[in-house]
Amino acid sequence: MQNGALRKVTELSVDTRQAMEGILGRSLREDEAISINVYNPAPTGKAREEASRRLLERIDKTTQRVKGVPEKEIDAVIDEALDRARHHRE
Repeated sequence: MQNGALRKVTELSVDTRQAMEGILGRSLREDEAISINVYNPAPTGKAREEASRRLLERIDKTTQRVKGVPEKEIDAVIDEALDRARHHRE
């Protein structure tokens, strides 16, 4: 399932271009492109509070696990993980 689209303004039908200009509140130039992404919005209200609570709980657990580990060592492990993720993508 596709969740995004990128189109040059010159590729848009007249109706689509007018709709995009209405959403943006300005005219589109011929040298521009439109990017559209579809996603679930961030939670609000109680769901947001619950997500925040779970995140803070997870942060607290991680903090407890690294107590006594020198910050330099933690940084080195994070750098190693980032390097691995960047260079071993599938």
